[in-house]
Amino acid sequence: MRVLTGALVLDLGLLLVGALALFVAGGVRRNLGQAFDLACVAVLPLVVVDLAATVTVRAAGLAIAASWLLRALSLGWMGALVALAIRPARNPGRAPSPPAEVVRRGRRVGAAFAVVAAAGAVLQVAWIAGHLESVKPMTSGEQAPAIALPRIEAAGALGERVTLAASRGKVTVLDFWATWCKPCLAEMPRLDRIARAHPDVAVIAININDPAAARALFDQRGWAMTLVADDGDTGERYGVSAIPHTVILDRRGVVREVLRGARADLATVIEAIRASE
Repeated sequence: MRVLTGALVLDLGLLLVGALALFVAGGVRRNLGQAFDLACVAVLPLVVVDLAATVTVRAAGLAIAASWLLRALSLGWMGALVALAIRPARNPGRAPSPPAEVVRRGRRVGAAFAVVAAAGAVLQVAWIAGHLESVKPMTSGEQAPAIALPRIEAAGALGERVTLAASRGKVTVLDFWATWCKPCLAEMPRLDRIARAHPDVAVIAININDPAAARALFDQRGWAMTLVADDGDTGERYGVSAIPHTVILDRRGVVREVLRGARADLATVIEAIRASE
């Protein structure tokens, strides 16, 4: 359920925030139930856009930045609806009953949403059941979770997918980084020297923010490491909460070291793993 839950957790939190904001803005005539009703209406576009964007971006293999752009637009939409809901929150009154045809149409639309949500949940569960290796979280001392990340080509275009199978038999370094991260950039030359000096070490630089900027930086500085784009899920499965985040696998693909933050002794750690094999 990673795609569905990942898209909805933030939305549920924003629903609570929106309801609280409308409850407070309601003044002396505030009504908690009505505040939640109005917040549900405001958050609905965000839920729909999040689900659609998450599924579309994953299926099309687009950069994760595309889903964040769509999410930002939907957040603005939600904010506008919350602002519009302040007036009815302050003056609840009693709304006239809608015509019977409007009620029936609303029920049909609601039923359609329920069917789509149920179908999406079933499809997601079926996909996970057939791809358990692709959603397994990282555990030190165990086989590393599978990855299939697109190589970043010229101008940030996404190319063929890179998998761990391609580097099996080598010590593999997975480095999660971003172009704005100064500690990451300070570590890159060390990683590049390691990749050039040791043919039995594969260094995969996983960019989490801007494929085009990452490609331009690699071309400018002549780095020879494999450059790929994160898909969002991979960073989550590898426990990335801050960058640089470096995971070192042995020749069998087992997680041997997880380094959080820049490490001056990175080369020493990698050399120790090479020597132990």
